[in-house]
Amino acid sequence: MFRPHFSRKATCRIVDPAPRARVLGNHSYSTQQAHQYHFSLGRVRALGPILWVFTAVGTIYLGCAAYEVHQDVQEFKKLPLGPLTYANIDAARSNKGTRQATATKSFSLMDVFTTPWSNLNSSEKMITTAAALNLGIFAATWNSPRAFLAFAHIPINSRNFTLFTSMFGHAGSLHLSLNMYALFSFGPQVAGSPTIESSGSHLTAFYLSSGLMASLAYHLTTIWPNKMSRFSPALGASGAIYAMLGAWAMNYPDQHIGIIFIPGSLPAEHALWGIFAFELWGTLIGFGPYLRWAHAAHLGGLGVGMAYVIYDGKNRMWKPTRRFAFNQMQRLKMI
Repeated sequence: MFRPHFSRKATCRIVDPAPRARVLGNHSYSTQQAHQYHFSLGRVRALGPILWVFTAVGTIYLGCAAYEVHQDVQEFKKLPLGPLTYANIDAARSNKGTRQATATKSFSLMDVFTTPWSNLNSSEKMITTAAALNLGIFAATWNSPRAFLAFAHIPINSRNFTLFTSMFGHAGSLHLSLNMYALFSFGPQVAGSPTIESSGSHLTAFYLSSGLMASLAYHLTTIWPNKMSRFSPALGASGAIYAMLGAWAMNYPDQHIGIIFIPGSLPAEHALWGIFAFELWGTLIGFGPYLRWAHAAHLGGLGVGMAYVIYDGKNRMWKPTRRFAFNQMQRLKMI
């Protein structure tokens, strides 16, 4: 995410320009004395955005799981693979993901232009769609400040939905290019990992939910310690991208990662903690006017991606949601 820079201090110091001695009763004083004036910054809501984000995350996961279950059932019915049970369609999905994993990991930006859409698997389609959405929204808002602000999240405002829309807007072409470069660098690797198993629906749920959690992290840090950032419009896909980075590093700790424009590389496991420390410093202390980044969103996204792999989000979140969706759809005779 990107945000304009504002000072962290919320106190102004005012001195009378023409000091004069005054007498009040038996006491005299000079107007040259400095007076501290404190003003209210306005309240940033916390409970409402938290509830909204967690509700949205649950809705996203359930919707994506229901869509995938429907697709799996349609494919399952075409083949004589036994009775229609969740165990059977889950086994078929796992086998399919294993077969597609190698191809998914090697997916690149060039494949978008050289491979027919029908030949892409679901996770490859998701990455391509995410990039197209970011590019399209950037083009639509480039010359329209009003549209730009409609997508941006400003914490002092009472608009929860911008916690979601802000992950699709970008502040400039360089901002967009770097995020899309990172998406195509880490996205296919994460999609083909044991965590996602080439599931486009799972990848969609993870990407959107981690972006929401990253936006929420930025929002809450404008209560403390970055109080003046509550007035700053923030937007960008980097919160979700950092979640991809965290999940990638946890799945492939021995792979090396390099930083663009900087020579050399580091093992993912070591680089991850360096990036974590950098973003933590930026969140708590900052880098002055030199880096106008929403470090809290990066830190939140990175933490979500790491935690999702460490705490086995596939088996603790995704598969139970799929099972619930299957049972409810079967009960309602939707499948």
